[in-house]
Amino acid sequence: MTLTTPPDISTDDTTTDVQLDILRYGLIEVGREMLDSLMRSAFSPVCRDILDCTVVIHMRTDEGWEAAALWEGCMQHAFVAPHIANFVMDDWDVDQMQPGDVIFTNDPWRGSLHQADVNLFRPVFVDGRVEFLLQSTSHLVDLGGPIPGGFSNGAQTHFEEQLKLPPTMLYANDIPVRSTFNFLLENNRVPHLVLGDLRALHGCLVVGERQLQELISRGGLDQVRAAGRYAIDATEASMRRGIAAIPDGDYTAEDFLDEDGVTDEQIPVHVTVRVRGDSMEIDFSGSGRQPLGNCGTAWCEAGRCIEAVKLMVDPSTPVNSGTLRPIDVLLPAGSVVQVLPPSSCSSHADIGPRAINVVTQALSQATEESFAPDTGTALYVGFSGIDSRPGHEGTPWGAYGLGGGGWGGTWKEDGVSFCVTPIGNCRTSVQEHVEIESPLVVVQHEIVADTAGAGEFRGGLGSVYSILAESDTLITVVADRLRRGAPGAKGGGAGAPAYGWYIPDFDLAHHGDPLNLHGAEPLFGMFDEQGRPDPVHGEFGRGARYRTGKFSNMLVKAGDAIRFLIGGGGGWGDPLQRDVDRVTADVRSGLVTVEHARLAYGVVIVDGAVDVDATTLERARLAAERASGTWEIPVAIPHTWTI
Repeated sequence: MTLTTPPDISTDDTTTDVQLDILRYGLIEVGREMLDSLMRSAFSPVCRDILDCTVVIHMRTDEGWEAAALWEGCMQHAFVAPHIANFVMDDWDVDQMQPGDVIFTNDPWRGSLHQADVNLFRPVFVDGRVEFLLQSTSHLVDLGGPIPGGFSNGAQTHFEEQLKLPPTMLYANDIPVRSTFNFLLENNRVPHLVLGDLRALHGCLVVGERQLQELISRGGLDQVRAAGRYAIDATEASMRRGIAAIPDGDYTAEDFLDEDGVTDEQIPVHVTVRVRGDSMEIDFSGSGRQPLGNCGTAWCEAGRCIEAVKLMVDPSTPVNSGTLRPIDVLLPAGSVVQVLPPSSCSSHADIGPRAINVVTQALSQATEESFAPDTGTALYVGFSGIDSRPGHEGTPWGAYGLGGGGWGGTWKEDGVSFCVTPIGNCRTSVQEHVEIESPLVVVQHEIVADTAGAGEFRGGLGSVYSILAESDTLITVVADRLRRGAPGAKGGGAGAPAYGWYIPDFDLAHHGDPLNLHGAEPLFGMFDEQGRPDPVHGEFGRGARYRTGKFSNMLVKAGDAIRFLIGGGGGWGDPLQRDVDRVTADVRSGLVTVEHARLAYGVVIVDGAVDVDATTLERARLAAERASGTWEIPVAIPHTWTI
């Protein structure tokens, strides 16, 4: 695609905001071209299908490197990218860089979310000086270590994980540095996928430099830089307007991780959000200790938790360094949000959502224009093995799955259903691609009724995810929210927690109903004495193989299947105030059962129609029982399980 040619722009003070707008969106368009190039040329499903990738244009300023424009596939990368560029360039002598150089790093203490996420940086020279820094980021399928895919459950130090490289030259003058490539490719299980993805990450930087240089040649360096500053300042101003609308005050909330995969102690995530005028401080003091397991983060909550603020106060402006400027984040050293080396922090996919959830819950105390927490777990599943299918014998392979839960209900609408948590905003794998490229069959991936937290605006619904192995397969699971589902806000109810089962000799005709547990072995969850899911009175791990949702290298034999139930988001507001027509529409759409409509919403439906008089009486009865303390909004969970 050719960028739209902007009008002639002079370098004096007569440049208009319209002209700057044209150029700042020109920068964003360069980012879009980069991401399109990356996705179209990537070999693995991670960035080609899942969108676990982001590209950024950083601009050199007197304050350091600032992200002037980006195009994200994975939202969390966008919020940490400004920090990563400065971490890396603090280690690198920018004046010694040459055109076509590309730096590689995946060190969490220098910016990566975890060691599976790699970051490439390429300088852009104008008149012999580095003026911009292009970044491409993606999760790689594998970089060695004991656990394919990088979520090293059970690891307690980063020495037990994948390869970790400080800033290292990957390309010199656009020529691959053989020693670096050899080191990476000879230490992983699927070098053909990794090589393809590294080339794609490099190629999109080449595309970006070409497009950026074209934009500079037409608009002029001074004006492109002015447009970058304008973009950052405009986003900052919009963020500050949104924050200023929140009453000054200190707002505190606490949530929990189930455990760390090594001990069974829950880990508190505590936050105090201090709002003063158009600025904000997010303080995680009081959060739990540095975990023994791998579920903490090295630093990335410094940027990632700001997603909650962005979504609440300024959802429409582009993300760049201006998004971060009005907010200071305090991360206690040695805590779950700021682990110290050599701790493992490979499994960041649950602490990230939880950090966003607590900021959301804190700010919901300050404003009606709020939303309830999302499902709080991506329920990541990693697959790997040696293919034994005819014609594929001996081929190593790897694949990923993201279960997809629900986002929380908001002050004006129901939550989004069947999607990944906001830290990713990713897709799951394209199921047809999974089945072509690996010995797996995705036999179910669909919404499950009664999994959304009840509310005036209910949460988004969760899903069932069932995968059949056609060859012996090792799986790694990262899941949380197993003991309690996503909490509601403003009087809303909680969503369903997550569950897992192992199904031997899977047959869709006999095992297609996700509520039929006959022959299914529980892997994790809250169960009653008969083995039915019961998030209120059940016992965690009763009759289950694991007392955690964080385990690695579980063998799934050929012909067997695994099944996961992922809960929905929390509800917003009193469910007894939900519009009866909305409840009826959910029942007719199969999202809510007749029984749950009565139990959670007080809506009585008989033969497909609302009994108005019975509904009035039922809602009055439940309201009276709630006032006397004898009724609580039921936790979302399907009601009819077959054992």
